[in-house]
Amino acid sequence: FTRHSGITLLMEDLNDGLRTPGAIMLGGGNPAQIPEMQDYFQTLLTDMLESGKATDALCNYDGPQGKTELLTLLAGMLREKLGWDIEPQNIALTNGSQSAFFYLFNLFAGRRADGRVKKVLFPLAPEYIGYADAGLEEDLFVSARPNIELLPEGQFKYHVDFEHLHIGEETGMICVSRPTNPTGNVITDEELLKLDALANQHGIPLVIDNAYGVPFPGIIFSEARPLWNPNIVLCMSLSKLGLPGSRCGIIIAN
Repeated sequence: FTRHSGITLLMEDLNDGLRTPGAIMLGGGNPAQIPEMQDYFQTLLTDMLESGKATDALCNYDGPQGKTELLTLLAGMLREKLGWDIEPQNIALTNGSQSAFFYLFNLFAGRRADGRVKKVLFPLAPEYIGYADAGLEEDLFVSARPNIELLPEGQFKYHVDFEHLHIGEETGMICVSRPTNPTGNVITDEELLKLDALANQHGIPLVIDNAYGVPFPGIIFSEARPLWNPNIVLCMSLSKLGLPGSRCGIIIAN
């Protein structure tokens, strides 16, 4: 916990940049500040101050699962817009999505009570560098080499190599980000459904990092259908919506 890591060095740089005169803030994983969104947030915050909601939010504790009002509204939105069988008890709020993955990785992987060691499987690489520091043990992660589809004009796309993807007794969970930071790769609906079927078949969860995905913040430029079912743990965030200072991660699970 005391050694340097990629994610902590990045956050130090972002903090220093904000407080350095003349520095241009281009965002660090979250969007650069968009004037229309800033105006919208300013209006909301002004309304919250005038109505007393801001004081109520800041001066009272929330329950361990998160703010009840947000849980209820979020569950209702997901039911209405996506048709998911979601209730407030299916959602937990965390201190940012990074802490959510710390909980999940060490819950489903690592050393078990019987001495067995479980691994987190990334079905294709490269993956988000921030995951590397989220394990309590060394060698917690296993990644698979992707298939690379060559496209016109020097472009390419990563695909899951299902033919060589190994899921064994040591696999505690499958984790994929959609889109992936930093490549921007979006695994296809078909690939995601196949990973979901494999996870179900092996009795392990499929964890989807949806920090940039749909339905929000929607920083995605290809067709992608949102997916959730009782075997999927879906992680979302308010950071990429433009509210990184809120430190609000969202876990949706059975």
